[in-house]
Amino acid sequence: MKPIPKQVTLKTLIEHKSSQTLLEYLVQRFHYHTAPEWVERIQDGRVLVNGLKASENQPLRAGDEMAYTTDTWEEPEVNPNYRVIYEDETILALSKPAPLPVHAIGAYFRNTLMYLLRDDRPEARDYYLVHRLDSETSGVILLAKTKEALRHLLKQWDGGEVRKTYQAIVFGKFEPAAKRVEGAIGSLVGRKIRMKLTVIPEGTSIERIDESPKPSVTEFELVETRGNYSLIEARPLTGRTHQIRVHLEHSGFPIVGDKIYSGNDETFLSFFENGWNDWLKERVLIPRMALHARQIVFTHPATEKRMILEDPLTEDLQAFWGGLKG
Repeated sequence: MKPIPKQVTLKTLIEHKSSQTLLEYLVQRFHYHTAPEWVERIQDGRVLVNGLKASENQPLRAGDEMAYTTDTWEEPEVNPNYRVIYEDETILALSKPAPLPVHAIGAYFRNTLMYLLRDDRPEARDYYLVHRLDSETSGVILLAKTKEALRHLLKQWDGGEVRKTYQAIVFGKFEPAAKRVEGAIGSLVGRKIRMKLTVIPEGTSIERIDESPKPSVTEFELVETRGNYSLIEARPLTGRTHQIRVHLEHSGFPIVGDKIYSGNDETFLSFFENGWNDWLKERVLIPRMALHARQIVFTHPATEKRMILEDPLTEDLQAFWGGLKG
């Protein structure tokens, strides 16, 4: 990232009820500073909550605004071309392009879906994200316009009443044509990439586990095979971080373009340090992950009508798939 000799204040709205302190939130959300570095910045008055100087142990509440003053930089480029799929007085569904982070994270503050949305329509400051997608995952994402609608939708998520269908292009000839993967997801001690998760086999020594495994289930179905690649549909029955990506890697069919799970640790570390280049292209083929949230089915929080919202596979992924030999 290229430094720019001026400062800017970056603001983040705490959208959901949280049991975290300010320090815990900053460390978990923004990994580029350590806990002691964030403490130093808080004590220097560079982090404010609701316009007031804060302490690292200050609890955060829904509706709080956290502002951080820092040196600016050139944020990585994103695809800003989101579009509205459906909207009424209660909910808003968007087609999120890729790459585009949903909210501020890492080196991204302005180049995020929520920043762009609120810049285009200031009233969106009062909207609530119901769920999230990875930066390199495109597709349907749902927002609630009121707290009541948010509570109604989150209850459906927690109760397993929401059906989500993804499409992915993976390496390999997907066999059998349909499969159900049940594998607890967690992380192991000593991994080079902190965010990388894995399926933890039963009986794994507790000393080897860094993050406790959580039961996870995904159903997969083959759509089409072309050469040594497959187009599949994935339906996650649980909602774990990186669930589809982890289960596909575990099954031997990593997603095309996935810098974390379709190669070894060197692949992601090279991308992190050097960005997209020909070396990476030979290994993962395309600069974004070939994962797309195609459909979401839920009950409307106001009308109680069953909603089916769809977003077709993006043009770039259609072009890549269409260019493969049958």
